[in-house]
Amino acid sequence: MADLPFATWLVMLDGKDMTDKLNPRLLSASITEKRAEEADQLDIVLQDADGLLELPRPGVELEISMGWQRGAGLPLGLVHKGRFRVDEAKWSGALDIVTIRARSADFTDAFRVRRERSFVGKSLRDVLTAIAGENGLGTAIDAALGGKTIPALGPGAKSDAALLMLLGKRFDAMATVKAGKLIFAPIGKGKAPGGGTIPTVTIDRADTNGAEYERIERENYGGVIAVWHDKATGRRQEVQVGGSGESDAKPKRIRKTYANEADARQAAEAEDSRLTRAKAKLSFTLPLGRPDIYPETPVTVKGFKAEINARKWVVAEPVHTMDGGGGLFSKLMLEAVG
Repeated sequence: MADLPFATWLVMLDGKDMTDKLNPRLLSASITEKRAEEADQLDIVLQDADGLLELPRPGVELEISMGWQRGAGLPLGLVHKGRFRVDEAKWSGALDIVTIRARSADFTDAFRVRRERSFVGKSLRDVLTAIAGENGLGTAIDAALGGKTIPALGPGAKSDAALLMLLGKRFDAMATVKAGKLIFAPIGKGKAPGGGTIPTVTIDRADTNGAEYERIERENYGGVIAVWHDKATGRRQEVQVGGSGESDAKPKRIRKTYANEADARQAAEAEDSRLTRAKAKLSFTLPLGRPDIYPETPVTVKGFKAEINARKWVVAEPVHTMDGGGGLFSKLMLEAVG
């Protein structure tokens, strides 16, 4: 019994520990972690057979940690999974259950308000620091990306959320807000925003359930071409990224014309990275969950087909779910980065 896996959690409601009160009612608690501008999501399902459970008021803040209390070979201890603001609550009389849905508390309403601003000629670090400051956030910005100059972003008012999404796509970066920080880091490089390396996790097929692998060849491009306007000559020039020249596949052409070669090359590199990740996907469930795994964690796998084992992987989206009986499992969705 001492080594029998048993998961636990800690739930704070507006700073008050509610774990002991909710434990007898817990049916499931699930956290979906995102790497884009979309907020992380928390879903809690509680039994209400005695009818005494009150629905949480809108906007109340939940802070969640989960992890293994015991279990041989498992990483023990609670893992902090973030702060969430309740925006949905449902009571089902037929089943006597209460369902609570909350999203990352860092994505405030102000983050989605449109405003007119211009950042042309500014560095990415300047822009992201300004956005973070206006929203009371810290920053965790990749050093190499932070020094890049912002290209023209197009006309019209944009919310901070929309601007963050646009910059994330332009630089093929994880652009999100977590734990009070605006995070901007390259996708698929295994690098933490501070510049350190994210430890690689090795997963054996024997430790998984329901694995599915998909290889997609319908968009097998031989690199990416972006076009830019050369003011000195008045002509359009091209820059190509990717493609070995040995493949018969044609390169993908980006329709937009960029203001200079640097912007065109950045856009081509970002699109080439996205195309590479889209070529293969792998998903599976870990019956013994790993809440310490988060988006952008590098993964190597073994025990699968040779083609799958040979690829390098990165976590695109993890979903961690625990129940009132001490169970905890993780569903991982991976993308190939090599």
